[in-house]
Amino acid sequence: MELTIREARQEDLSQLLALYRSYHQGLLTCGMNYDLNDEALPRVLETRIRSRLILTAVAEDTGGTLLGFVFCSILRLSPEYLCQGAASVGFLNDLYVSPAARRQGLARRLTAFAETWLQENGINVMQLQILPGNAAAQAYWSSHGMTPVATICSKTLQSNDKK
Repeated sequence: MELTIREARQEDLSQLLALYRSYHQGLLTCGMNYDLNDEALPRVLETRIRSRLILTAVAEDTGGTLLGFVFCSILRLSPEYLCQGAASVGFLNDLYVSPAARRQGLARRLTAFAETWLQENGINVMQLQILPGNAAAQAYWSSHGMTPVATICSKTLQSNDKK
């Protein structure tokens, strides 16, 4: 399958929205505890496409169909921290390949595109989060040199309303 990895454009928005919704549905099966704000999603993706501090890249087949995406950000650290001497790190926010296009190296190509973009922007450390229930992502990222450095915990708090 011949594919092009490129930065997303405004005209990709409708296909990108459909892919992102599928991506989120998959995350829910892995333990994601955030609902998707479908009303805000188009605006959020438009902003990501336009941003210079966020990479929005897509994988496109020869017919113009989008088969995957990667979102990667440059994060400025709090002033008291440096990561390997730098005040910024790269954060791979999201990586998705549609089920029909999996097991063909597309995730690897999207990852490499994001890593190159970070390096071109002077970033030498990439971080990401993996849901504990996503064994496939854990295996993929481990095979690509990622090592755990933190655990994120969540707790639902009871309301203090005394009405």
